[in-house]
Amino acid sequence: MRILLIGNFAPPFEEENLQNISLYNKLLEDGHECSVINISGNPSSDRRFIDTDGSIDYFSRLITHGRKKEVIHFSTKGYLRVGLLKLMLSIFVAKVYGARSIITFHSELFSILGQMRSPFGGTQTLFTSFFLADRIMFADKDTLDVAAMYKKRPNFELVPSFVYAPDKIINEESDISVRLKDKNKVIMFANPVHASFVSEILRELLTGLPLPPATGIVISLPEGSGSSFRRETEEIASSLKGNLVFIKPDDVESTFTALSRADMIVRPLSCDGQMFFESFTLSARTISRSGSFIYFPAGTVLVKEGSAAGLCAKIFNTMLSAEPAPPAGFKTGGPCEEIIRIYQGEKG
Repeated sequence: MRILLIGNFAPPFEEENLQNISLYNKLLEDGHECSVINISGNPSSDRRFIDTDGSIDYFSRLITHGRKKEVIHFSTKGYLRVGLLKLMLSIFVAKVYGARSIITFHSELFSILGQMRSPFGGTQTLFTSFFLADRIMFADKDTLDVAAMYKKRPNFELVPSFVYAPDKIINEESDISVRLKDKNKVIMFANPVHASFVSEILRELLTGLPLPPATGIVISLPEGSGSSFRRETEEIASSLKGNLVFIKPDDVESTFTALSRADMIVRPLSCDGQMFFESFTLSARTISRSGSFIYFPAGTVLVKEGSAAGLCAKIFNTMLSAEPAPPAGFKTGGPCEEIIRIYQGEKG
């Protein structure tokens, strides 16, 4: 199939853009022809991905690269107005070109902000998008349930959030994989903005709440953090120095490897590559694996108030202690096969 993927494909990396990138890699692996338009305000680190500069440039590239495509697939976290306008443009262009228009809503704050949209503009944009798109995929049931307030339609699908990590990544003997190989548990801090808060949580985990034995800590350094971020973290977690692993924000291969071995990922909220409410919110999600696929079966969004590091540490420790939820089940194959079925217009 000839497919145009649109979404966040740029660093800093977390579940949303890693799913987009791994879907692209899997589609190529399976012999499909794919083009990518990156709508993040950050430039992509892969030359195959087409960056855009503003709405006019986006529309121009959409017109150019959408031609002769069988599927135009737009992925978003779904609450930025500019992003929703780009989403609608992708649907209209797909209609003009006779392509199938597919939308993926990744989970984040849609469950809250989706219910707060203005009836003039925001709500109508979603009504129109849900009416015109051939199929809309939601990454979790909560987001799908909120979307149902806009009149649930038969074109809604639930395809849980995933990352495709093939054997060459999972079994690769890189420095990071070797350092994490024998760890019983691994916590991954993705793109933390403030070193002080990460350090406070680590201090709580190391003192008041003993971590499980042989726990690895992976920290994907925020862009432009310099050496001070790493130095401050290493000073607080000196007893874990042998278990601390740092990753550069644009190192996608190391991020895939770390995520394939992690039990939990902690990060600030984001949408299309832009961080939101990073000074007082936090997302924590558990991770499970099935074959070459990584899933995120359960998670919570924390709003920090006062001295929240101790409470966050307790929640993280509880999440690590629980048995991981079973990965999402699919009728045939994995999530990528399910997406191809949706591309082809087959019913579930």
